[in-house]
Amino acid sequence: METWTDSRGKKIYPVTQQSQSNRIALLINTETFTTSLYKCRAAKDEKVMQNLLQTLGYEVVRCGDITAKMIDKPLKEFSEHPKLALTDSVFVTLVCYGGTGTEEFEIDQIFQLLNTKNCPALKDKPKIIIIHACRGGDSHLSSHTQQTNEKDFIIFHSSTTCKCSYKHETYGSAFIQHIFEAVRKHCLTDDIEEIFRMVMQSFEEFPSEQMPTKERDTLTKRFYLFQS
Repeated sequence: METWTDSRGKKIYPVTQQSQSNRIALLINTETFTTSLYKCRAAKDEKVMQNLLQTLGYEVVRCGDITAKMIDKPLKEFSEHPKLALTDSVFVTLVCYGGTGTEEFEIDQIFQLLNTKNCPALKDKPKIIIIHACRGGDSHLSSHTQQTNEKDFIIFHSSTTCKCSYKHETYGSAFIQHIFEAVRKHCLTDDIEEIFRMVMQSFEEFPSEQMPTKERDTLTKRFYLFQS
């Protein structure tokens, strides 16, 4: 098997013109909103992420009007998408705004449905998970996950209560905006892990208790969105 490397000789995930033309991403917007303001902010975040993913060449499968308990259904359908055999990578983005309901989403669902056993089409391909979970009270994103033995995953998430998560009334959440800006500026030169590090650094002096987190990072190679 051919080994792909960058200019510094570091191993990288292969990206070809054909695989770029078959990129696919899943965008989930849970609509358990307690106020119209939350719904407006979530819609702005969804639009920003959809525009970003489409700019990167991903066909975006959108799923809205669902609750946390229903997320496994679009994930299961996405795991069977015929384009997965042709793509070089996938993004799965969850935008969660709402109130203090009792539902909780388990991150392990993503790993179980997109792992090599249940989704062989994504074997050896980077799977980038972005989660913005902002609730009226406590965040209902469960990070009490089992130890993974699956490689090629990375989760980048911000899970806060609404009072701690900075939002711009026009542009939506800072987390999504900072991802958009960092990817737009550095997608031609830096790998995805370095881009996420730049987003984290942008919050160091930010007027908020918010700090994005990289979790369960099992990318064994560097993933560049565009390669010459």
